[in-house]
Amino acid sequence: MSSPRLTALRQLAEEAQLERRDFLYEATEQLRRFFDDQRDRLREIGPIRLVDDEQDYLVYNPVEESWTTRLTYQDPADGEWYDQEQTVETFAEIVELYNPADVLAWIVEAARNPTEHLMAADELAKDEQLVTDEEDDWQRELPVEQQERLAAQRLWQLADAYRTQIQAQQKQVLGEFASNAEEVLRRTGDLQLLDEHEDQLWLRADGRFETSLDVTEAGHPAGHLPDPVRPGMTVTDARVIADYYDASDVLGWVTDALAERYPAVDFTAVYE
Repeated sequence: MSSPRLTALRQLAEEAQLERRDFLYEATEQLRRFFDDQRDRLREIGPIRLVDDEQDYLVYNPVEESWTTRLTYQDPADGEWYDQEQTVETFAEIVELYNPADVLAWIVEAARNPTEHLMAADELAKDEQLVTDEEDDWQRELPVEQQERLAAQRLWQLADAYRTQIQAQQKQVLGEFASNAEEVLRRTGDLQLLDEHEDQLWLRADGRFETSLDVTEAGHPAGHLPDPVRPGMTVTDARVIADYYDASDVLGWVTDALAERYPAVDFTAVYE
């Protein structure tokens, strides 16, 4: 026999897992559609270094239709940390590694600052693998630099449009999860999803969220929300939270929080 709280807990975990799976599938398909639709433009532009900083590294090669990312690992022999590049060939893996909205935002940033993200034009000319579209196009009569700017402009517009769609999708998915989870949340109680120095996030028993972030820019009517339980926190709903956190991460934090609170529970078990 299981207590009502544990039963509700399992149901909540199942809902979170299903929502996360659906979200990842839909995000994967949307990102795939964007890159498939823009295959010709991407080939014209060439390899794009989407991000390169201490935390993230991602390059897309439109000729091979593959991604290069960077794996950081510690060698047990000397205890030193090393970076190793690895090739990723599926969009599903990319969506697991990166927020699709970030990937599209990096394309937008590449259009704003192409010199830091695109391979130099003289290097592209040496790459015989890059195939240009042979169909008649008025743009082909323009200088190469202008063609590249027009292609980058169009790609920016498309990436921005798809990013907006993904952001709307994240809000919808997280909102549906919070709504469907209200009944079981009343039995399990509040869950702490994130506990960092300047970033704390709770999923409340009423289906709302408490965050330490300043979400006033979201324009949510604070007068319609209850007071926070914890000092220094702000109560808001799932749609606002989706503006500040990746929905897939939030759902993953829910399952992690449940597993940490109830280590003896088998969340994969199915009960009639």
